[in-house]
Amino acid sequence: MDELMDMIAKDESPSGISDAIKDALYSKSADRIGNHKTTVSNSLFGSQEDQAEVDGVVADASARISGADENGTVEVETEDEE
Repeated sequence: MDELMDMIAKDESPSGISDAIKDALYSKSADRIGNHKTTVSNSLFGSQEDQAEVDGVVADASARISGADENGTVEVETEDEE
């Protein structure tokens, strides 16, 4: 902000002052939006803890369908040739 005041006091070009104002506003906007991203994403998609629980359930169901245990190991029975 001091930079902007110095530009105005030194009678810098209006386009330079305008650019400095825009940069300051974009920076403040980006900070405020960044602060709200987590809150909004949690309200729309659930919290990260909820997602971890869903991932665990999906992995367990997938393992059961494929015949694998919780470590992803599949037991294969083979017939001995005689």
